Amino acid sequence: MYYELKAALIGIFLTNSTLLFATIGGHTFDVEKGKVVYDIYGGGVLTPETNLTLKGKATLRFKDWGTTLLSKEEGVVTTSGALKSKQNIISLEKQTKEALYTVDFKNKKIHKRTKSISNVLKEYDTKGLKKSGKDSVLGYTCSIWEGNGVRKCLYKGLPLKIESDVLGISYHKIATEIVFDINVSGKKCILPNFPKEDFALFNTALKTKNEGKAKCFVEVLKDIAYTVEKKIIKHNNHLGINQKDKTAFLNKIGKKIYEYQKDFLPKLLLGMKKTRECLQSVEERVDANHCLKEYSALKMKIGEVKEPILSTWDIEHKNIFLEKIENEINQLESRIPCIKRSKNITDLSACMK
Repeated sequence: MYYELKAALIGIFLTNSTLLFATIGGHTFDVEKGKVVYDIYGGGVLTPETNLTLKGKATLRFKDWGTTLLSKEEGVVTTSGALKSKQNIISLEKQTKEALYTVDFKNKKIHKRTKSISNVLKEYDTKGLKKSGKDSVLGYTCSIWEGNGVRKCLYKGLPLKIESDVLGISYHKIATEIVFDINVSGKKCILPNFPKEDFALFNTALKTKNEGKAKCFVEVLKDIAYTVEKKIIKHNNHLGINQKDKTAFLNKIGKKIYEYQKDFLPKLLLGMKKTRECLQSVEERVDANHCLKEYSALKMKIGEVKEPILSTWDIEHKNIFLEKIENEINQLESRIPCIKRSKNITDLSACMK
């Protein structure tokens, strides 16, 4: 379901040349051109101490029966409870006959993959799913395909609704605007002016190989659902899976969040210490507010949107604010050894409760 998580969670894509050649050899969609706007939302209980929330928008533009398409997703991934974070995320990809272009906004690059398919084309894929009926989205009757924790509703091959619910973690992508037979402007399909790099050039590094095979959030949920389903069938367990297995699956879903938080929390501690040192040395309110800039930016990353602005800076208020930061520093510093030892999001959440 995004940049780091989808990143998230919401990210890069599976190599599947069979589907790629099947689609570019004929029609991807049975609609020549158009635009679909989607709402994205979801989330659930990730650990006993931490909840996950996803919210965003997506836009798909396509022409030549889907041979050329541009997909953009933007949103926010929020964790609340023991682990607090708020990440703005964005992904942009363009599929043509020749290749898939994935925009790396963080490094301002565009990766070109000649044997990959876009997230949209994976949403169009019905392999392993069974047709189970009809539904209606904005007046368009679409065919429902279900299986392995995923439910898709396709209209002439075009995904209008994608839903998944695995172990209490849900994902929904539902069309809110559909316009067909419109002129898809060339300007609307232009990628950012970032340097293009052939992704194959980097495939000698193991880390890059793994990144190239990283899955978007829906694919992670689908794989986990399939594994859960096989496990239940194998053990004839109609009541579900045990808690140990469930925790392991949820740790897989939350892997990107864990990696982000484990890197961020020591930086937050360092930022708070710098702020404390800065505030101790200033006497004027303007200088004190300047000291809070980095502190505010870090706090916003854990979901505190309002930037604290000091209206008064006398001895009394200075001592009160310094005591507040001191308490925050002591609380986080006491958890750092546990944070460093943590191996997954379950461990990390327990450290922060």
